[in-house]
Amino acid sequence: MPAENPLANLKDIHLPPAVSWWPPAPGWWILVVLFVLLIVLCVWWLHRRYERSRPRIEALRILKDLQVQHDKSPIALTTLRTLSQLLRRTALSFYQQEEVASLQGEEWLKFLDKNGKTTEFTKGVGKIFGENLFQQKPDFEIEALFPLVSKWVKECPHQS
Repeated sequence: MPAENPLANLKDIHLPPAVSWWPPAPGWWILVVLFVLLIVLCVWWLHRRYERSRPRIEALRILKDLQVQHDKSPIALTTLRTLSQLLRRTALSFYQQEEVASLQGEEWLKFLDKNGKTTEFTKGVGKIFGENLFQQKPDFEIEALFPLVSKWVKECPHQS
């Protein structure tokens, strides 16, 4: 009798099932939570940054529109008073109302100089935004005021 092959009765090897990708290990859960938290913080920071820069963007847009309007119909006194209102409104949106609202004349010009890091308001062309603003025929150069106001809006620090 031929010898029976001892390997003939062996059963095939059964492999364990493949490792499932779900549910992830606890380390992955921690990474997902940290990633979501990071995204939420980034969105919050970007939204806050946008909200803080919105008055500046809006003031520059209004200034540009005002300059285009002045180029179409140059009424210098009206444009001057509108520029002054724009400066005042922008300052009120950047700083506390108690700090800005009561300022007039020389105090207002010093405030603009201090926060715009310039001397153009007390000693230069911006002096017109003081007491001379309310004269019937003030002496000023309107074209020099647009860059000055634009520079102040762009460079003044934001407090709130």
